[in-house]
Amino acid sequence: MNKLSVVLFASTLLVGLLLLGLGLSEAGSTAAFLARAEQAEGRFVGAVARTGGNHGGTFLYPKFQFVTTDGRSMTFTSTSGSTDQPYFDGERVRIIYDPQRPEDARLVSFLTLWIAPILLCCTGLLLSGGAILLRRRLKAVR
Repeated sequence: MNKLSVVLFASTLLVGLLLLGLGLSEAGSTAAFLARAEQAEGRFVGAVARTGGNHGGTFLYPKFQFVTTDGRSMTFTSTSGSTDQPYFDGERVRIIYDPQRPEDARLVSFLTLWIAPILLCCTGLLLSGGAILLRRRLKAVR
């Protein structure tokens, strides 16, 4: 193997392992959040419009209001937005929140909770696994 091949292999493997580690860390963080979280019923109370992104359009980030088990009224804005509003005024949704920090609230949704860990882990596995398989294949050809 020449030097360039070794550098490409090592850097691809390193980036893949780094992404895999980040994904596992995110998965652990999400699991820990779920273990301590309380559930509440929330309702859609509007959206925050933010412009920008690659297409230069406007994204709508839904806002939800809920009441904690100790009676505090909380409002939070989702971290994921879209160009279309998927909720209607007053629509009820399930919310989970950290009882120690109720401002840390999330929608009960597979995508909301698990998309980041899944994407990071899959990308990390593809990069690191692909680098290892390619290196083995190149060695077998010799």
